[in-house]
Amino acid sequence: MKRARILDEEDGSFGLEYDNTRGEKNTMRLDAFTYERAILEAKSFLGIKDDNCDEAGDLWELD
Repeated sequence: MKRARILDEEDGSFGLEYDNTRGEKNTMRLDAFTYERAILEAKSFLGIKDDNCDEAGDLWELD
């Protein structure tokens, strides 16, 4: 299972911290003004479908 976290930044923006294929953490800024939009953008970027799996079949947990 891979894990991704939505980060609430101090300036009111959102970030994403996620596992890469080597077990390391990557971070990026999301272009979203609400938490719900941040989740949708993160899922889109990571390729997470409705069943919480990506195209490779890896299961994701998104906080």
